[in-house]
Amino acid sequence: MTEIQHLNSTDSRGRALRARRHITHGLRLVGDHVSTLAVVVAGVGVAVWIANDIVEFAPVLNITDGMAALLILATWGAALLVKGLAYSAADRIDPDSRDGDELWEATTVFKDAVEDLANGANYDNIRLALQASNALPALYELTVQLRTAYAQDGEMDEAAALSDTAALVRAAAQSFGHRDIGQ
Repeated sequence: MTEIQHLNSTDSRGRALRARRHITHGLRLVGDHVSTLAVVVAGVGVAVWIANDIVEFAPVLNITDGMAALLILATWGAALLVKGLAYSAADRIDPDSRDGDELWEATTVFKDAVEDLANGANYDNIRLALQASNALPALYELTVQLRTAYAQDGEMDEAAALSDTAALVRAAAQSFGHRDIGQ
């Protein structure tokens, strides 16, 4: 069995890319969860406002119904603003969003096919479409070219890992009927 090796870039550019990926991930998490936080803040605010009406522990919280509604709407608006800014910033700094846009589109097509299968699509049709598309032989060729490029640059660890990957992709392509794929 072939041992799986992971591609790791240890240079400063690789660390910078990883940092940008982490920041992008963090910004997307902020965008994903800021609406929930706004609902919690508004809920706590309403609870404190109601409690203050009963007990009157803080005169600063003596606000009218209209002001309370305005504060809730302002909280929601601020959450939408933060959400938009977080997603926009994440899209701008994401190192992967513009590199290989076509590959991202291909991934979307594959994910859509997975969803179609989960929703009851005919699996024979999807398998035949995957075979006819020659996606696996193309992925094999791409992997071989990547391996060659890394080997030419003297990055033998990455080249070795890509050799293993190429072998696995070739086996997958052959199992889908592409017997003429390179050895």
